[in-house]
Amino acid sequence: MLVHVEVAVLLQLFCIVQGLTTGIYLLTARPRLAGNRWLGLLLGLTLQVVDYFLSRSGIYYRHRWLYFTPLFFSWSFGPLFYGCVRTRYGTEPALAKWHFGPGAVQLLFYAIVAAQDFDTKTWFWLHVHKPVTRYLEHYGAVASVLVYAGLAWRLWRGHGRQPAWLGRLLPALALFYLAAALDPLVNRAYLPAGAPTFYLTGLVLPVLAYALALLAWLGGRPRAVTAPPKPLAPPLPPPDPGQLAQLVRALAEEQLFKDPDLTLSGLARHVGLTPNAVSQLVNAGLGQSFTDWVNGYRLAEVVRRLRTDDARRFTVLALALDAGFNSKTTFNRVFKEKTGLTPSAYQKGSHNAFRDDAAPVPG
Repeated sequence: MLVHVEVAVLLQLFCIVQGLTTGIYLLTARPRLAGNRWLGLLLGLTLQVVDYFLSRSGIYYRHRWLYFTPLFFSWSFGPLFYGCVRTRYGTEPALAKWHFGPGAVQLLFYAIVAAQDFDTKTWFWLHVHKPVTRYLEHYGAVASVLVYAGLAWRLWRGHGRQPAWLGRLLPALALFYLAAALDPLVNRAYLPAGAPTFYLTGLVLPVLAYALALLAWLGGRPRAVTAPPKPLAPPLPPPDPGQLAQLVRALAEEQLFKDPDLTLSGLARHVGLTPNAVSQLVNAGLGQSFTDWVNGYRLAEVVRRLRTDDARRFTVLALALDAGFNSKTTFNRVFKEKTGLTPSAYQKGSHNAFRDDAAPVPG
């Protein structure tokens, strides 16, 4: 097989081997940690580098049956990155499968086109993909990453802006994809007709794949020397009753829990405390995480309204959203954990909202 060799091709090949082998290791190594699973899947972006390698090395030109090989799932980069961020905090619910619907459609699109004969692929390239669908794919990937980077940013701010490096990475990722959005405009304005198109992602993705693989390897390799145990931290002071009562008033009386965008930082600003202070008050004074504490008030509000005429006038989902839950998935999970029943089963068992033996409000 004849392969055109240059520095860029060698760099791509090196990053492909590093990214794919590390990704496979993260997906198969035991114990199968959630963080490793997300990072291993994210390293699948190396497959897109394979496409760049096949094009630049001339393999596509010599083996034209390879055109449109399903190597792209860039519409899944955003959800996969967001999944990595969520696992760092550990208390977030599982990411719903619908987030990966666009990526699945993208892979199916390439699989269908790849199965066609060469003449059909040529016609499709000239009349559909080159003028339309490749731009749809490019801008769809940019929009997806920007949306999920924004969600990750909100999650980071809601957890006390820690770790600090994530607060630097997210804006950098957003700026990179904003710059990548200009690639088609640059190609059209400055490149002569027939010249190879330029994509910023084609230059940066190989390096990004290698950097992720290297960080994953450094984070997972065994240490040669065991560090001495750290001295025990001094015990935390008991929670201040006045501050704890202030937090309870904010949720119970002011009903801040009904705000679906309520975060730890937002509550801290409302009561004039730091996010760390609020987190310690909730953990030490109430024995719960911030998320569980707020969701407990939301669930109690839903159950209370299910025992009134509201159960006949509104759907359970409408009551849940009005109580502050931001998704049906989260509400169903919390409801089942606290009551042992699904919302529909609970509603059937308490159809008479005013009967004396109605189920108690979960704590």
